This record gives sequence, C-alpha cells and structure tokens, in this order.
Amino acid sequence: ARLLVLAAMCREHLLLIGPPGTAKSALARRLAGLCGGSFFERLLTRFTTPEELFGPLSLTELERDRYLRLTEGYLPSASVAFLDEVFKSSSAVLNTLLTVL
Repeated sequence: ARLLVLAAMCREHLLLIGPPGTAKSALARRLAGLCGGSFFERLLTRFTTPEELFGPLSLTELERDRYLRLTEGYLPSASVAFLDEVFKSSSAVLNTLLTVL
C-alpha cells in the first residue's frame, strides 16, 4: 500500500503483481475514491481491442478526414486505471499501451 501512495504522489505508474484475491483491484478503486478522480477498470484478454481501452473513433470526424477518438470514460480520461491480466492481452494492445505509459 505504501508504494501505491508513493506512485500516486509522484504521478507515476505502478504494476501490482499477486495471486487472485489479494485486493489489487480494491486498492486501485480505493485510491480513485480518495483522490476523487475517475476510475477505469478492464480485464484484458487476447481479444481485447485498443478501442475498448482508448475509446471508439469519432465517425463524424472521420467524415472530415480527421482521426479522433472519443476518450471520455476510457483509459485516457481516467485518474486511476486498473488493467487486470495485462500480460494476457494481444501485442496490438500492449504496443498501444506503450504510448500511454
């Protein structure tokens, strides 16, 4: 829990690794509640797409030849994010996450 607080204070990322049932997601939810920020949680699988994390493309903007994602309620707009089973996701998702981290 100390590292979670330290990461939050430094505005850095934290990787929590542990067996199921050790309150990893509960810690992340609690942190979001304490900060008063938005929380994003997703269970990643090999079928998870970048759109599920970063939001869908705006069709209106695509018609105008602009590439714009609707990110409200998705990972880019979250104060605290919890990505469960991150190592089970596809290489497309992992590579896209590199831009955020």
